[in-house]
Amino acid sequence: MCAIMIDNKEFDKLSINYFEIDWLLEKDKLICKDAHFVSLFKSIPENLYINWAAAMQIQFHVCNLNQDFKGTIKEWAKNYLKHFVAQVYRRSNYMIEKYAKPFEKYIKRGSKN
Repeated sequence: MCAIMIDNKEFDKLSINYFEIDWLLEKDKLICKDAHFVSLFKSIPENLYINWAAAMQIQFHVCNLNQDFKGTIKEWAKNYLKHFVAQVYRRSNYMIEKYAKPFEKYIKRGSKN
């Protein structure tokens, strides 16, 4: 999505907002105890958690998502892509070291095992 926004220079046609309602069950009804609203484009991209096991979802609790980003949506998109790419390389390196290299000795040409 960020790449499409940058390629098309379309930064004012999209907003991604989240609502969270804290409910409490009291007897036979739900009581709204608190409500939260945040804009994804006001969060600090570098602080977003990418859950690789859950289809690369960005995950957070709405009530805890900072709203401190002061740049433009274009700047946000570029910062997020920078963060995303860095996380891809970090994750890839981890996966190679943990789940590929230990087993390479078993499949190398000329291995007698």
